[in-house]
Amino acid sequence: MRVLFSSIPGISHLFALVPLAWAFRASGHEVVLAFGEYTDKAATTGLEVVDVAPGYDGMRLIEQTLEADPELAERFWSESLSDDPTPWSPLFAAINRPLIEETMNIVDQWRPDLVVYEQAATVGLLAAARAGVPAVQRNMGIVRTGEMHEATVVHLADLMERYGIAAVPKPDRVLEYVPPSMLPHDEPEGWFMREVPYTGGGVLGDRLPEQPTKRRVVITMGTVRPGSDFYGLEPVKKIITAASTVDAEFLLALGHVDTTPLGELPANVRSIGWAPLAALFRTCAGVIHHGGGGTTMAAIEAGIPQLLALDPLDQGNETTGPAVRQGGIGIVTTLEEIESSMIEQLLTDDTYRQATLRVREELATLPSPADVAARLIDELVPAARAAA
Repeated sequence: MRVLFSSIPGISHLFALVPLAWAFRASGHEVVLAFGEYTDKAATTGLEVVDVAPGYDGMRLIEQTLEADPELAERFWSESLSDDPTPWSPLFAAINRPLIEETMNIVDQWRPDLVVYEQAATVGLLAAARAGVPAVQRNMGIVRTGEMHEATVVHLADLMERYGIAAVPKPDRVLEYVPPSMLPHDEPEGWFMREVPYTGGGVLGDRLPEQPTKRRVVITMGTVRPGSDFYGLEPVKKIITAASTVDAEFLLALGHVDTTPLGELPANVRSIGWAPLAALFRTCAGVIHHGGGGTTMAAIEAGIPQLLALDPLDQGNETTGPAVRQGGIGIVTTLEEIESSMIEQLLTDDTYRQATLRVREELATLPSPADVAARLIDELVPAARAAA
């Protein structure tokens, strides 16, 4: 069987698909990942990758879209993503548009039997429609999809006509991102699946990371934002200031980012560049981050509490912030409000760690990616083939 995975060009969106993609691959199925921009990082997953948007520059694309639509720009700078993402559809359409042509070429040439896409990748839902096969949506947080895809394709009418797609279909299955106890909604959109965090591979040296001699905290702000002109390093400076007076070791895991603009770091803070977070977290007492879903779930797997220092431009306050509060697994604040006392509370108040361990135990009871892959094949593919 052939399974096409589709993601917008965001590393965190890609990483959310990798465990399920490997579940299909390990079961003997062919898997292709349609991706763009960060294809070198995608290739390190061991999956076969097709660059469907050569030259894609996500930050520049967002800037151009906002410049062309002042009303959307005002919303972008003043509001956060809510339970109704449809007002953001012009931006979603702009992000998806460059991916569509080459993804459709894959569909026509390779003929997948199933399409799995992450929540923001409307292109994946269109690919399933083009191929006439089932579509599975992997949610990226707690935001409900609603009519997001329908609103997005309104801005893609020319491509809908070009590829003979009368209307965007609903996904045949949806996979939630957080476990039931962290979902602040009465009803899930679909199945729950055990999150097996993938945070990238890396050479760990000649031994596994050792436990530090004092409390260790990781500071990470995602895979894109610290290195972009769009966001800059100002958010990191605020966190470092708060961390400088705390008796703990702080590691800046900011990827391949020039940290020179940060100036001389406090004695208890050092930069470590790119690191596979899942392995690193197992040596830590806590993590401070921007609210990314992958970071949130990797911290749960490691059993460590977390402090979300949210930026107004970061949608983590809607996608993961409420989930962290719901689960009681950490502290949620803003970059403007973060203080050293909050970090100290994170490290000394054991209720956050105990709640994290309870959620980790809950995750262990959920179906694994391998279980879900097998169920998807059993329930969706035979029905699709019979209908054909």
